This record gives sequence, structure tokens and C-alpha cells, in this order.
Amino acid sequence: MSKIIQAINVMISNSSRITDVVGGYTDSEYFFIYDGKHKWSMLIGNGGAYYLHFYPGDQDLNHIAVLDEDEWDRFTKRVSYNTRDLADKEAIDSFRELYSILKEKAYGMDEVLSDIIDSDL
Repeated sequence: MSKIIQAINVMISNSSRITDVVGGYTDSEYFFIYDGKHKWSMLIGNGGAYYLHFYPGDQDLNHIAVLDEDEWDRFTKRVSYNTRDLADKEAIDSFRELYSILKEKAYGMDEVLSDIIDSDL
């Protein structure tokens, strides 16, 4: 198993450490911080491939999140991983699960579901 898949699985297992989830320029992209210090984004691209980007340094995710397509093409301060290159079942499943967690966090689903569950008491 590759190191990035191991890291994704750790993020999934410790999803409470995923914070500051915000939507990006496209509807399918989410930016987030892991463990208070590691800046990432994830999106589903054309053809259904998942992309995970890491942003080193002191870059502001709120600024990066609003880059349009032309600005994004010129933006190079990132390390990228995707399910086209990491195409085995485990990698795809891990990318898919992390993306689902990000989407749920972006829409506040934990609070929504807790509210629904608590209403039955």
C-alpha cells in the first residue's frame, strides 16, 4: 500500500481532525485542514476520478479555494494524487470514503443527523 493511501486511511479513521472544510470554485471541490496544520483539497474530476491536493507552506486556503480555472492552471504550489494513477480498488475506495466525509462535513451533516436522532428522544 502506498504511503498516500495509508495517510488517507488515517485521515478517515481520525475524521474529527478534519476541520475548516469549505467548498471550492467548482461544486465538486472541498478544501480542508487536517490536524490543525496540513492543508488539502479534494475533488471529483471529469470521468469520475478523485484528486487530492496537498498545499505546503503558509498558503491561505480561502484564497486558493476561489481560484478560477485559468488561475488554477498557473498555480503550482501543490502536490497532487489521483485515482487515475492510483487505480487499485483499495485506493479508489479510500479516496471515495474521504470525499464522502468531506462532503458531509461541508454540509454539517453530523449536526443534522444528531438533531434528527435527538428529536426521537
